[in-house]
Amino acid sequence: MDALRHRGLPHAAVVMTPETATVHVDEIFLSLQGEGLEVGRPQLFLRLGGCPLRCTYCDTPRSWQASGSLSIQEIEAELDRLLHEAGLRREQIMLSVTGGEPLEQVDFLAAWLPTWGGLVLLETAGVYAAKLRLLLPYVHLLSLDWKLPNTVRQGESLLEPAACLAVAVVSGVAVQVKLVVTAMTTRAELEDAFAAIAKISPGCTVFLQPVTQFGAGPGPPTGKQLLDWSLQLFHFHLDLRVLPQIHPMLGIR
Repeated sequence: MDALRHRGLPHAAVVMTPETATVHVDEIFLSLQGEGLEVGRPQLFLRLGGCPLRCTYCDTPRSWQASGSLSIQEIEAELDRLLHEAGLRREQIMLSVTGGEPLEQVDFLAAWLPTWGGLVLLETAGVYAAKLRLLLPYVHLLSLDWKLPNTVRQGESLLEPAACLAVAVVSGVAVQVKLVVTAMTTRAELEDAFAAIAKISPGCTVFLQPVTQFGAGPGPPTGKQLLDWSLQLFHFHLDLRVLPQIHPMLGIR
């Protein structure tokens, strides 16, 4: 634990038991949620390392990899330390499990989440629908990142956001869908995505999230473009909201 990075943990692998897969942890920290329905609320973040995708807008490319080692006792000790410093108990704050791609570590999550004892937000890039089904009984809010074709450089064949959304609808878990949009996004891409979402989950809460530019990555669309899209997509009758990430604006993680 003495290798913490800015109150977070370095890349790490945790072997739960001989029967479970190796689990990779990028960092653990407490901050304000910067996206979606929980925006602005304090949350614990467990960022798992390892991701099969390479998105043009990724702001945590270090989480693509998985290395190092921690025990589950060290992970829980760090979560409990953060809670203690904040004067909170597990049941008083939501745990956001993000990545990387958390479903790469489904064995660990399926074994550990039932023991957590608090609310859980799971963020996924819309891959591995069968694995997602295993975790939904322990998830209170699913955040589904619906990738648009022009935003993925590698791993596009793994994407199955429609199947992931369908699994979530059947389970009854609360769902928010996020579409990161850039200056290169087209109305046709959005129309296709919205049609699929509306067919599977009428009235679903959907966020158009203008990209936070990272390095040489793509820039965001204009405010006028976001307004135009919102009006053009209104006929799908989804709970559509435009919301940028707030944590970069606040200078926090």
